[in-house]
Amino acid sequence: MELSSKWIAGLLFGLYATASAANYQPLPDKFCDGLPGLPVGTMAGTCLGLVASADSGIGFRKPRKALEIAADNRILVTDMGGWGAGRGILWLLEFGDDRYSELRSVSKLATGLNLPHDIKLGPGGYIYLGEAHRITRFRLQGGRITAPQTVADGLPFAPGNHLHPLTSFVFLPNNDLLVNAGSKTDDCGRAAGRTRCDEIGSTGLRRYEYLPGEKRWKDTFELYASGLRNSMALAIHSSGTVLQGENSTDLKDAEEPYEEINVIRRGGFYGWPYCANRALDTGYIENGCDRPDYVEPYSLMPPHVAPLDMIYYSGDRLPGLRGQLLVSWHGYRVVGNRLVSYPTSGEGLPLLSEDVVFRRDPIPPATDFTDHTMAPRGGSAADAQHAEVIGRWNKVEGLRPEGAPVGLLQLRDGSLLIVDDKNRALLRLSRGEAYADEALSFASAAVDGFDFGGEARHLLLDNCADCHRELHSNPGELLNRGSGWLQRKDGVTLLEQRLTSQSGFMPPMGKLEEQSIDLILGALKAPE
Repeated sequence: MELSSKWIAGLLFGLYATASAANYQPLPDKFCDGLPGLPVGTMAGTCLGLVASADSGIGFRKPRKALEIAADNRILVTDMGGWGAGRGILWLLEFGDDRYSELRSVSKLATGLNLPHDIKLGPGGYIYLGEAHRITRFRLQGGRITAPQTVADGLPFAPGNHLHPLTSFVFLPNNDLLVNAGSKTDDCGRAAGRTRCDEIGSTGLRRYEYLPGEKRWKDTFELYASGLRNSMALAIHSSGTVLQGENSTDLKDAEEPYEEINVIRRGGFYGWPYCANRALDTGYIENGCDRPDYVEPYSLMPPHVAPLDMIYYSGDRLPGLRGQLLVSWHGYRVVGNRLVSYPTSGEGLPLLSEDVVFRRDPIPPATDFTDHTMAPRGGSAADAQHAEVIGRWNKVEGLRPEGAPVGLLQLRDGSLLIVDDKNRALLRLSRGEAYADEALSFASAAVDGFDFGGEARHLLLDNCADCHRELHSNPGELLNRGSGWLQRKDGVTLLEQRLTSQSGFMPPMGKLEEQSIDLILGALKAPE
């Protein structure tokens, strides 16, 4: 690790007064909790602000994850510098306030790093940094790194010959270290006609045992879980549940494969590259799913969303997300570019339901978002329904770039810091007025003979319109007595069943209060 405490020439005062973003263009006279507001569609009661970007004078190249040093308003940012070895940077950003609206200085704490990605505060109060080939730890004193130590070395990486070299990691409750060992290849030679995968014994999650008496980790590791192609998204719940977001094999087919949420168990085999989407043989070998140690995905996610980070939100600033699992969908297809949330059980497991839907961005010249039902070829009895926390993040010329969220960090005030690598920016989701591309209003307050307006209308828009875009322009498609939400079964409308059910309720971000449910159902009663 090459260390440097040299300040970038010039302190960057008054950043936002002079910023000219070629990517994210702040809205004129629009602020999000003290930051320049961005024209990106977020859930009701929230907004997205610009903290810093390459276009505002910081030399970001490919930032990935961040860590808050809350005591003195500082943020560390890992920057891969591109996909070549030895180009990485660790940045230190110092701010004048705890909302991160006044950037005072920027420095390079370390340069010449090898594809740095993950960064966390861990045992002993050290800062832990993941490079492609190792994990190191250090302390931060003033503007320099002190007491650097190697924690785990020899991680699988061969420059130019390893497709998934980035290091993500989590600490188990006993301080054992789980580390991603991504696959060298995409499909382990399936396309080239191989009949066995020689990576299964090395690809997956490695466990390094913690030695409390020596306050270090063993040099050797156990392959804790295999059959995982690339475990960039990892989260530990307070109950001890370990979740992994799987980046499944890339295929040209836009409909397959679906990504996975896996509950990690010691010794489990999770399918790659022989089995996908629960019981679907990939064709690599005969009966690829038929292994006694095979563990099915807990839930699927839409195809090609590329989950790159996940955290459990525990703050108060965004109460609609409290206790939920947040996942960044980096994506490169029209289902990615989102931040989504999942309501969870007491064990941190996303709640399962039937008929899960997801939304696709419009492909120009089309302008409409479209809703789709999850239909994996391997089948699905139940999956977790997500809600879009940030959903309108598609590229719109002259308005915004396509979002590319990677790292997620809950800040001390409960707001959420998001690292966007493609647009080289730090963003902050906080409470405020949500941006909308279009007026959030029905074409008519009267729907299929029902008197529907006022507070009830806004409740449906705020809680349901992210998934059901028809509520903006054609609510009659959903709110009708023949085939929509108002059709009756056993004397109760489908809408009432879903709003009041003890399981599989909607909206997926959390069951509405009884008063809100009564308002909606009361407004939709048929006239006498």
